Amino acid sequence: MTEAVDGPLYRTSPSWTTTHGDIAAAVGADLGLDLDEDQRWSLDAMFAEDDEGLPAAGEYCVVGPRQTTGKSAVLEVAAIADVAVFGYPLHVWTAHEFKTSRKAFVDMRRRLLGHPDYAARCRFRDSHGEEAIHFDGGYDAGGGSIEFHARSGGSGRGFTTARLTLDEALYVQPGDLGALVPTGVTIPDFQVRYGSSAGKPLSAALRGLRTRGRSGTDESLAYIEHGAHRRPCAAGERCTHELTDTGCALNDRALWRQANPGVRNGRVTMKSMLGQRQKLAGVPLEFAREFLSWWEDPPFEGGGALDYDRWKTLAERAEHASPFVFAVATPRDRSWCAIAVAWRRPDGIRQVQLVDDGYRRGTAWVPDRITELRARWNGGRVLVDTNARGILPEDLVEEPGEGDQAEAHNALANAIEAGSIRHGNEPAMNTAIRAARWKNRGTTRALDRDGDVDVSPAAAAAMALHALASTPGPSAYEDGDVFVV
Repeated sequence: MTEAVDGPLYRTSPSWTTTHGDIAAAVGADLGLDLDEDQRWSLDAMFAEDDEGLPAAGEYCVVGPRQTTGKSAVLEVAAIADVAVFGYPLHVWTAHEFKTSRKAFVDMRRRLLGHPDYAARCRFRDSHGEEAIHFDGGYDAGGGSIEFHARSGGSGRGFTTARLTLDEALYVQPGDLGALVPTGVTIPDFQVRYGSSAGKPLSAALRGLRTRGRSGTDESLAYIEHGAHRRPCAAGERCTHELTDTGCALNDRALWRQANPGVRNGRVTMKSMLGQRQKLAGVPLEFAREFLSWWEDPPFEGGGALDYDRWKTLAERAEHASPFVFAVATPRDRSWCAIAVAWRRPDGIRQVQLVDDGYRRGTAWVPDRITELRARWNGGRVLVDTNARGILPEDLVEEPGEGDQAEAHNALANAIEAGSIRHGNEPAMNTAIRAARWKNRGTTRALDRDGDVDVSPAAAAAMALHALASTPGPSAYEDGDVFVV
């Protein structure tokens, strides 16, 4: 592990005896990229092999400031090397949003067309949402392909491929990993690569990688993290982060240099960094996250409204069984949406969890997902919280009043304390449970839906569990109606 002012904060990996990183670096040079020492280390780590010729690291993760770290460049070089040099038939590149995935496609196409040897081997599919680069006829013709997909649109899922890139990993959710990563279980040389800026409160999957990577003890993960050491502003918590405040840590150019390899290597000027600071003057903490790599972690590690320590002991997967209750919850701005499902187990305990991709950005995906779930699981009640009104047809859903929702929130707290429920241990749900806070509402209390962390997964779980208590019907286990997903 390396900790230095002019180097990454963390750089850890499994040991290896052989690497083909030099070959991948030569591909980068062919494409006009002057890779720095950390980028070359990354390629060495990605293309390192153990004694059996398999990847020394089944996972690689790079975290660092936006636009100045060279994250995308090294991941793009690795993807091209996979199919153009090392003969992998398919590399799947995914990003949270389509525009980011397409940006990677456009950049790779530009670089490949700039080199006559690569250009002669490539053809490009530029159809919207179906972007791909095919080498030597593509994998269907015995060559290789790089396909580009957006996770938030439901594509980029269910592929069988030995090489997978998850760009914008701060937005990766359990549903993404559940659909993508298991495809490599049967592939001995499978490797997944993550690229991201520092995490936000709900970046639970990325924080898991951070914990493993920083420890330096994980034998399956190569990890490199760029950033600046945190220091307080001269005014402490009273600092308003004004551009003219010389005592503000966000204006410390030594921290800019420490966090951003591009500044140290001359790819990015201090003038450009100042421009970014000015551009984000209205959201200074976003500048801190994006350009100093200061993570936005959940504020309450030990839980607040809900007993998170007790919650952790209740994690247990179980088969799905009718009758089901689905619940949909979203914050006021509808930036994300959660679908939880609850049912009774044969031991009488209520089970709740997010559906397999039940926490995603936006709400446009919800109607089709609910229709699919009810068809697959033979119906089920559907509840929506106040913020989700209008997302689904009125004749399909029930909308509990705010008093009933508050009652459900309190019932969830009681059930956690009593240990009378079980859950699926999804990171998004765990983060919501951990960060939840109470807000007084008349003569009662409810989960605060306007805090720094979206607790919609917890709100959806509370509604689903509460409604299950009044849902009639025999246990599906008694009549054989069991659904395994």
